[in-house]
Formats: sequence, C-alpha cells, structure tokens
Amino acid sequence: MVPTDDPAATVRTFATRFVEQSFAEAVALLTADGRESVAESFPEEFQQGELDAEDALEQYWWGLFSQYGEFEGVREVTIDSTDVTVEFAFENGTETATLELDSEDDGITGFSFSPEYAVPDYVDESAFAERDVTVDAGDVDLDGILVVPEGTGPFPGVLLVHGAGIHDPDGTAGNSKLLKDLAWGLASEGIATLRYEKRLNDHEVDDEDYTLDRVVTDDAVAALSELAAADEVDEDAVFVAGHSQGGMTAPRIAARHGNVAGIVNLDGPADPPLDPEDADIIRYEFERDGDLDEEQAAQLEDDRETLRRIAAGDFEDDETLHGRPGTWHRSVQDCDPAGTASDLGRPVFVMKTCRADEETQPELVEFMRKGFREWQDADLPAGSRVELYEGVDHYFQAGPTPTTMDSLYFGGNVADYVVAELAAWIHETKPQ
Repeated sequence: MVPTDDPAATVRTFATRFVEQSFAEAVALLTADGRESVAESFPEEFQQGELDAEDALEQYWWGLFSQYGEFEGVREVTIDSTDVTVEFAFENGTETATLELDSEDDGITGFSFSPEYAVPDYVDESAFAERDVTVDAGDVDLDGILVVPEGTGPFPGVLLVHGAGIHDPDGTAGNSKLLKDLAWGLASEGIATLRYEKRLNDHEVDDEDYTLDRVVTDDAVAALSELAAADEVDEDAVFVAGHSQGGMTAPRIAARHGNVAGIVNLDGPADPPLDPEDADIIRYEFERDGDLDEEQAAQLEDDRETLRRIAAGDFEDDETLHGRPGTWHRSVQDCDPAGTASDLGRPVFVMKTCRADEETQPELVEFMRKGFREWQDADLPAGSRVELYEGVDHYFQAGPTPTTMDSLYFGGNVADYVVAELAAWIHETKPQ
C-alpha cells in the first residue's frame, strides 16, 4: 500500500509501476473517476476497440518504448497542489506526463501526455521559405504548401503524395509529420517541394466515384503541374514521391503527367492488393506477438476470406469491403506499380522499410522483405535504385522492435539518413 498522506510517494509509486509494466497495480492507485479519465483521454485515433484504464496504460507504454527505446526510469516529480508532472527517461529521450490528484484522499484522478511535433535536427529553417498555393483539381481547389530553397534557382522539385489515411499537407499522424519532415529536409538540401491536402480532407467522394484515380491520381497530376509551373522550379527536373498508397500510385501519376524526371516510392507495394496468402500479417494489428484469442483468430479468418474475394473480384461495386466500396478495390486491382514504373523509362528510387521483431513477428518480417524482393526483381529503368531500410518503420522512423503505431502519438521524425539519401539521388538523377 502507498500512504495516502504522501502524494509524492503515491505519484512516484504509480509512475514506477507504469514503467515496470505493472499496469494492474498502477490502476489500483487510480480513483474510479481516474480510471475512466485515463481511458477517455487516450488519443482516439490510436484506439482499437473499447479501452479500459489498464489497456490505455499498456498502449501508452508501448508507444513510448517504440518512440524512445528502453525505459531508464522515473526522474523528476513536481507537485503543485493537485497538479502533478512526472518526467520519464528513456534510452533516446524524455517525455513528461501530467497527473491529477484528488485533494481529499490523494488518489490519482488523471494521467495523460501532451507531446508536440518537433522540427528534426537536419532541417535548416534559414535555408528555405514556404508559401501557400492552390491546386486546381478541376471540380475542387486543394490547399497546398510550396517550399522553395534560398538562392538562385531553378531548383529540382518534388511532389509529395500522401498514403492512405493521411489527409493534411503535412502528412500528420498523431504528432508526427512525415511529409513536412521530407519537405523541410529536402529544402535544406536545395530541393523544392509541394505538399497538398488530400481530396478526402474536406470533400466527399460518392461510392460510385471512389476510385484510385479520383481519390489520388487525378489530384496529384494537377499538383505536379502546379509544382512545375512555379518560377523557382526547373520544369524538366520534377519528381513525384509517394508514401505507401501514394507510392503505389506514383508511377501511374508520372505516366499520366508525362514529364517527370524520376519517381520515388516510399514503402509502397510493387503489386497490390494484399495477397490472401499474406493475411497472417494482420494478426500483429491485434496483438504485438501475434498470439490471438479465439475472437481475434475468427476475425483474422474473416479478413482472409475478404482478401480472397477481393483477389477473385467476387464482390459488387456498391459493396463495402475493409471500409471501402467495391469500386475502390477494382481500381486498385488495375494498378500495376512495378509494371508501370518499368515501362515508363524514368529512374525509380524504391525505399522499402523493415522494422519488426524477428522472433515474435516472423510473418511480418518476411512480408516486408518479400515486398523488397518484388521491387528488386522488377525490370526498372537505368538509374533506378531499390533499398531496404532495416530498423525503420512505415513512417521512416528508426527505433527498437517490436514497434506499434502508438509511437506516432509521441511524434518522432523521418530518419536523417533517409532524407540525405533521397536528396542525393534526386540531385544525381535530375537532368544535368
């Protein structure tokens, strides 16, 4: 037991139990209102189903571990009446939590974090300027941000295309900003960029129109034209770089536009959609170690069957599968990233990632390496490059394994060497 007349001891004990993954014992120090508050304060975008306080603490823990590495302990505890802060130390940084105390019995009534995005160290903010632009997508206008290096142009330019679920120009997920990191990192290396809001950010798309072209390709082609038309940009040195779904679509975007110097695929597949034989990777979305209970195993088999139906085209256009209408899945089946890239005659830089635990997540490791080999086997044009970044996750952040998406809540940045290698390839590949 912890003495209720010593709030500092209560807080430090709670924090220590959290660090040691003794989540049930930590929850025992929460009041009834505190348990409800902890569950409700966990960021909604990272919730998977209903959470209780113990679940929330565990997800916080894994998010912190994934972002900062091994816990080193509890540092400073500061108490100002009922307001409390606790600093946690990790192998690669610190994070501060806010707690609330019940003034009558010293029970803990709240526990949360307030992380913020941090500009990466490799960015030189004096080396560029950015301005708002508008992408005319025909039926709608999309907000965009053009970043231009200081100095005498024209500069090579890169269009940054979002992945699935990313809607704003910065590529925001939690407190990470993938596309902003890339834009500012490349601008620091003398490369202009354009990033823009996805159509789905502020515009509805009817199910019958919900295709890869409508949601991604058409708007990206318009954005490429906007980038190429900028006075500071060399229209003959324009590249398209897409992340995940955007990487899958990047060769298609380049082919449609017709005047790109190169294509960058940031962890997009060579041959979508997901093969039913690879469905076992879904188990790690349920549990980090893939050890599923009966209900989760049944859901996995349902997902596997849905993938079989998608692969066979056994669905109606107005049927919803995995959250999207059938029209979407048919359009993805018509997308051939590796084939289109091979036929286009433009250099391609494929940047694949592999950040998973060899022992507890073997199917996931093999899936990532298989995706790399598929791009290696593609007949890509001269000047192309295919790299596998071990220890780097889908958002190009380096760190320990196993990792969880919760790490993005705590921020983090694209790895410096990823930006450096991309910038070097663009400068080497642009027309000289």
